[in-house]
Amino acid sequence: MPSPQRRDHLRRALAAWPFLIADPSEETVRLCDTALRHDSYVNERRPADPDADREDNERLEFLGDAVLELMVRERLYLRSDLDEGGMTWELQRLISNNALATGLRRAPLDLEGVLLTGEGQKELSDRMLAGAFEAMLGALYLSEGLGPVSEVCRRLFLDPDI
Repeated sequence: MPSPQRRDHLRRALAAWPFLIADPSEETVRLCDTALRHDSYVNERRPADPDADREDNERLEFLGDAVLELMVRERLYLRSDLDEGGMTWELQRLISNNALATGLRRAPLDLEGVLLTGEGQKELSDRMLAGAFEAMLGALYLSEGLGPVSEVCRRLFLDPDI
């Protein structure tokens, strides 16, 4: 479980735009703490405390990637006249690491302020930032369900005029 200070920081981040989860459960906070723990952070600490249970965000990123893809696929299907090939091309354009990171950096969202990284990773790559966001979506999907995740995606990325 995160420290009380980190827990408060995570709660503030979850209450802010685009998440807007005013009173997140302890499970949501715990999962988001994991979602915002890059493997470089975990790997640096493992030698000092090999028995520590420090899961990185990669499993949640795997799940969040699928949730994001579902949200974008649904939006493309409902809001465009594109054929399958066109929807596939547009999907890849919208959810690439570069596109996600660009959108995240423009948004008033401070994942960089709560993402735990190793000492050598102080400047976040597009891949790291996109991965952390996908991991957050995975955490929110598990703890809050698909509805809140859909709203987060809509607020950040899903232009109704796709």
